[in-house]
Amino acid sequence: MSGSVHDQTLALVRVVRSQLASRPDVADLDAIEARLTGPLRVAIAGRVKAGKSTLLNALVGARLAPTDAGECTKIVSQYRQGPLYQVDAELQAGGRQQLRFTREENALDVQLGGLHEDDVRYLDIQWPTSKLERVTLIDTPGLESLNDENSRRTRDFLEQDEMRTTEVDAVIYLMRHLHTTDVAFLDAYMDRSVPESSPVNAVAVLSRADEVGAGRLDAMESARKIAERYRTNDQVRGLASTVVPLAGLLAETGLTLREEEAASLRSIASMPDADRQTLLLSVGHFVDVSASDLTAEIRTELLGRFGLFGVRLAVEAIRDGATTASDLAPILTEASGLRELEALLQRRFLPRARVLQSRTALGAVRGIAKRVQPDLPEVAASIEREIERIEATTVEFAQMRAAHLLASGIVTPRAGAADDLDDLLLFSPAPRALGLPDDAAPHAVMAAAGEAIGRWRTLANDTLVSPSDAEVYEAAARTAETMYLAAQQAAG
Repeated sequence: MSGSVHDQTLALVRVVRSQLASRPDVADLDAIEARLTGPLRVAIAGRVKAGKSTLLNALVGARLAPTDAGECTKIVSQYRQGPLYQVDAELQAGGRQQLRFTREENALDVQLGGLHEDDVRYLDIQWPTSKLERVTLIDTPGLESLNDENSRRTRDFLEQDEMRTTEVDAVIYLMRHLHTTDVAFLDAYMDRSVPESSPVNAVAVLSRADEVGAGRLDAMESARKIAERYRTNDQVRGLASTVVPLAGLLAETGLTLREEEAASLRSIASMPDADRQTLLLSVGHFVDVSASDLTAEIRTELLGRFGLFGVRLAVEAIRDGATTASDLAPILTEASGLRELEALLQRRFLPRARVLQSRTALGAVRGIAKRVQPDLPEVAASIEREIERIEATTVEFAQMRAAHLLASGIVTPRAGAADDLDDLLLFSPAPRALGLPDDAAPHAVMAAAGEAIGRWRTLANDTLVSPSDAEVYEAAARTAETMYLAAQQAAG
């Protein structure tokens, strides 16, 4: 087999299907192929009340995922693009059942009908939105302990070992503080489908970051400093590629802000200074019955939508001239950290989508090989050999591991090399990765790639660099080689 790792993995899945045509494993191989050719599957996980559903709503730009403690929050739910508004239950016993649902103001209200939570493997929610065109988002029940039922559902869906693989390609893990449960989950999830595994497919989010320092206006800045400390923590960087702060509630509200909410905030902003400052002093002051002309019910609703940090921020923005919902929305969204997280996903996950999917698929095929080994030892051995060949020879896996070594700080490149390595290792198009315009001619790409090969291989062979540094430089050289060969082919 030749071609990209995705092409090789897809070809392997089809070969194995033909080899196992008479066995029930074919259904699993069909599912693996469907995932390989579909959008990237990204799970959102974390402990109870970490803000998982709120983040999903912010990423979709609509209030879909329920954020209360209803029965559907205890079930894994995937949100994917579809031609129709539809909700199906994927059943533990096999098969699917379409479910009735309504869309209330706060979320979807899905009716399980006669089904019990334990009957449902996951909910499949189709929603026509461009936000889900390239990614399928998976909301998971909150982790409370290592053994409770909700945690078991999440762990069964996401974790992996040599006999089974996860059904997701990447994970966004939300944590308010670094807890032993967080470490245990990330360690169990970490992609170990190839040798020398690294957390290239996990990003940690310091969630509810606006609550740092009792929701002061500098809360997000304080949260960024905490996230930076986590990023440099050896334990954390061994389990997640980076840590970013996020005020998920503010992000969701910024994207779904209503004009009547802006009007209520304008009323607060117009209060006399002393009264306004007293009102915004604490949650207790804000909901005090006699603290404002706005009813206590309206103020409670504002707290539920904005949090105290968001209310304070919005009032300040209004006083600075942003008076309408359309004025306020981008300010709140930007302050929430959502754009930073989206940019991270665009840079870390989406360019690598097919490679991440291939890693997941190879792990799944390896599990099938172990399953059939007692009955078909020769077939199992041939599958394992092909998986090992793909893992050992593909440059894409080497690129991802090298990118993690850089992002985590394990490798600190020589002066002037960091940006060049980022461009090469983060799956940028060949001309751009080599510092050329996108329309550069093949011969120009070949010349630049040739120089890059020499530069990085010289560094990789330097006896004074560490093994990890040498690995990164060698991955860069191999990447430049693939670009040279592709340009050579294009040049004829």
